[in-house]
Amino acid sequence: MKKRLAFVLSAFCILHSAFAAAATRPDLIVVVSIDQFRYDYLDRFGPWFSERGFNRFLKNGANFSNAYYRHANTFTGPGHASIGTGRTPGETGIVGNTWFERTSRDEKSWQNFFEDSGGYAAPNPPQVQGPAWYETITGAPRYCVQDPRVVISAGTTGGMSPVALAEDALGDRLRETFPQSRVMSVAIKDRAAILMGGRKADAVYWFDPDLPGFISSNYYRYDPALFAFNQTATRYLPSSGQWTLSGTIAAEAMKRVTFDPPDAWPFKNSRYGTHFDHPVASMRALTYTPFANDMLLDFAARIVDVEGLGTRGTPDLLFVGISSPDYLGHYYGPDSMEVAEDAVLLDRSLQRFVDGLDAKFHDRLLVAITADHGVQSTPEIARLKDPTIDAGRLDFRNPRKEAHLISELPPQRIEIERALANRLQAPFAVDAPLSQALVAFFEEPSLYLNWDRVAVLKLDGEQVKRALRDVALSIRGVNSVFTNSELMTAKTNPSDVERAVRASFRADRSGDVLVELKKNWIWSYGNPNTTHGQPLPDDQHVPLMLWGAAVRPARYEQRVSPIDIARTLGALFGFDAGGPDAQVLPCIDERQVVLATALAQLEHGQQLTLVVPDGAPADVRSAAAALRNVVSDAPELPAGYARLDALEVNGNKGTVRLWTGPIPKPQPGVLSMNCGTGHTFNLVRDANGVWRITSRGVVQC
Repeated sequence: MKKRLAFVLSAFCILHSAFAAAATRPDLIVVVSIDQFRYDYLDRFGPWFSERGFNRFLKNGANFSNAYYRHANTFTGPGHASIGTGRTPGETGIVGNTWFERTSRDEKSWQNFFEDSGGYAAPNPPQVQGPAWYETITGAPRYCVQDPRVVISAGTTGGMSPVALAEDALGDRLRETFPQSRVMSVAIKDRAAILMGGRKADAVYWFDPDLPGFISSNYYRYDPALFAFNQTATRYLPSSGQWTLSGTIAAEAMKRVTFDPPDAWPFKNSRYGTHFDHPVASMRALTYTPFANDMLLDFAARIVDVEGLGTRGTPDLLFVGISSPDYLGHYYGPDSMEVAEDAVLLDRSLQRFVDGLDAKFHDRLLVAITADHGVQSTPEIARLKDPTIDAGRLDFRNPRKEAHLISELPPQRIEIERALANRLQAPFAVDAPLSQALVAFFEEPSLYLNWDRVAVLKLDGEQVKRALRDVALSIRGVNSVFTNSELMTAKTNPSDVERAVRASFRADRSGDVLVELKKNWIWSYGNPNTTHGQPLPDDQHVPLMLWGAAVRPARYEQRVSPIDIARTLGALFGFDAGGPDAQVLPCIDERQVVLATALAQLEHGQQLTLVVPDGAPADVRSAAAALRNVVSDAPELPAGYARLDALEVNGNKGTVRLWTGPIPKPQPGVLSMNCGTGHTFNLVRDANGVWRITSRGVVQC
């Protein structure tokens, strides 16, 4: 036994020297997603960033300058689901913010859909009796976080949950590995918060401007005490009643980094004014301003304090979705002064938020920043900027709720019906009921066929899909079109666009025909908004930055993706997260990954097997080899923890206590007894001489 103890102590001495430089494992991880934030904003507006806002990450953190989404449907729902799970929309099932489900009629879903989208209103619609168009087709729209089974904490909106999310999230895997860990998520948008948090989040909160305040649903174990914050929500309304330019970017510089002449103002959304100063007379108007960023981040900080995140000895995870840049970005466009002003004010908001966390956690904090998607320029403004470019809008909208006839479709949809019927030699009449249309529903980028009509006409379904594909491909502004049958068939060398479309495709939710547009072309919704949602760099290229515990600061040029966040953070704590295409980002010290793998295996009562990452430093490989050789008769004992506090063996029973994390630096005037986190493991040696874990405890010194 003394020989065994000597071997074990020798192993720990070897590992202490090899891993002494390894960073501490964080107690609190915060993943921030900025809704609609292109990577180029960091360069364009960088000269006006504060020292500890974005520059904290750009100068002292890991900045991945080539982070691109691999999927085509670059929308809020799919993007946040990918951030939270480390998987593509085809895997998560969140193929859009909304999709069409053919299996059942749901009147409430239709009502919500029309309240949100309105639909195309034809000029001088005919007065027709009988059922409305949507009542004649099988199925209903499905909002990505809709769940009628649950009840919200306050307000009048429908129930929301992650029930449609098909894959485990980073938070789910964290909870499985560390049952005492807490996973929480907050955003202005419900879908952003819910889909990042995953299916096993403790609590998720989002904002209802009509309440006004943050709410949740009884799917979660939310804390009602947090809703006291709502009593202060209106204080974020500016006392002037206006959003005015702060002067952070001087007027002349603002002209250089934006394109926002008076000629562009008619192409902005006029709901809250098309130029500064913008009226902010309601809480809904507030969400279209940078003031909402402060409100959200203050509430996120309140969650950390009230819930005691990062204080229990196991890692806690908080997702924060900053939604307002998307709202105002749609209204004013990426070339606008509004987007520039929001970016520099958000920088200051992030500085205050992370400063507050840093003061509490110091080297026990890790923060990641990314975005769910970018955005295209407003086509009309893009043409003002460069009259030679090909830019425009396609209007495939569904008709208004009360529509009855094909003539009440947008002109481009009518032409699709006419051309499709001509190719199929099927009857067509512009004044025919919409139940005779061959396309039943559109939700970008998907066209859903009217299979009842196809059956009545006894048409071959594959022929109809191919004909619709060819008709759509002939439309100006369309780049590529795919049938679902093509996407369900393996292909050896798909194009980059097709590869992205396949990553967004799920057969039971995506449409029968999927349409992707050319650069500078967007889908129209009947107003001057701009949008996103295409497999193009403007929509796919986003920030990806990490700062804090276990992060090696540098600018990294390799091609990565936001889905890599989940895989990376999982590796940091010794468990698997993310899909097969996700990778561990190289900014995490390989030694820390080795340590995490060892501890995770130990906590699950497994024999210890060190998995050394490719490209790991020589000291990691030599230490791992030494451990395998020296303690081969007790391989389940942990590796890589520098401070062995106790090792007691009594026959076939043993106890090990390890302190993880570096010894905190003394702070003048501050009395601290924090030695890190203590892990106490009770061991039993079986008949084969193998030591295994029977129980584990966490203690503080």
